[in-house]
Amino acid sequence: MSINKKTIELATCIKNTEEFRKMNENKASLDKNKTIKKKLDNYLLKKKNIYSNFSLEEASKKISVLNEEYKDFFHTPIISEYIKSTKNFNDLMENIYKTIEKELIK
Repeated sequence: MSINKKTIELATCIKNTEEFRKMNENKASLDKNKTIKKKLDNYLLKKKNIYSNFSLEEASKKISVLNEEYKDFFHTPIISEYIKSTKNFNDLMENIYKTIEKELIK
């Protein structure tokens, strides 16, 4: 079987995980709430701009201030669930990458 077919199989397996499903459900819920989605997009844009325009040390300080400004927002159920499910999916992907790496160096 070709590497491309195996890659498609892996992608299909990932799509069938609880982590992927939950993340997409939470993203769909977030996308339906335009006000909260806009506020999250605004936060992400501010964060990106900080990292793009400041040294790592300065950016860390500014991100801390930004996170404090958005602290209550992150406790909004729709946001906290979205962040949690995204983290769980990212953890799954990290484990997949680690497994692939281990297999490559055997």
